[in-house]
Amino acid sequence: MEYNTQTRQVPSKKDEAYIQIKDRIISGEYRPGSLLVERTLSDSLNMSRTPIRAALMDLCHTGLATFVPGKGIYVSVIGRKDIEEIYEIRALLDPAVLLSFMKQATREQIAMLRTFADNMRDAVRMEDTGMLIENDVNFHQYYTDYCGNDRLAGIICSTVDPFHRFRYITSSSMKMNQIFVEEHLLIMKAIEENDQAEAELQMKAHYSHLKRYLIQKLTSEGQL
Repeated sequence: MEYNTQTRQVPSKKDEAYIQIKDRIISGEYRPGSLLVERTLSDSLNMSRTPIRAALMDLCHTGLATFVPGKGIYVSVIGRKDIEEIYEIRALLDPAVLLSFMKQATREQIAMLRTFADNMRDAVRMEDTGMLIENDVNFHQYYTDYCGNDRLAGIICSTVDPFHRFRYITSSSMKMNQIFVEEHLLIMKAIEENDQAEAELQMKAHYSHLKRYLIQKLTSEGQL
């Protein structure tokens, strides 16, 4: 579901390559530790190796890929430190971004957030993971885009790709998805009631829960 009606620029070949490779890493199609070979990616994406090479370097900068001198570029392995750092950043900054949004949000903007939250609830009922993740991403991105603080939003956006990768992993359990959606609904209720203290409390609790669950899940699977 697209909420931005502004004209979008046609993406460059590098951007197309970045998006496609990024999506395959986030979805788990490209497994942690797997080698990203330019020739193979060029054939798979049906484009030359030049934009592929540039996209891989950008993926290294965002932390989704890792360059190993003399060996190549690999899908980054998720470590406990990565999880703790990303969720610490989000737990510290997301409440500030959300409060900034709440101070100036219009009724229409709050209604849009409610739409995303309700769509998440419906997605769980239908067991539609794709719909759930899409609306989860849109929920957080929307209040970030309209918080009115470009610098703060920029810092948040620097964590988006690994954050989405983590969210994809945590979405494998519909039981946990139900709990996480209920947490979003509590955040949404606080927003609609303009209860800034409660919104901050619920946002921090949500990220703390996500972090604990992700660490527990990956540890139990022998990935941490």
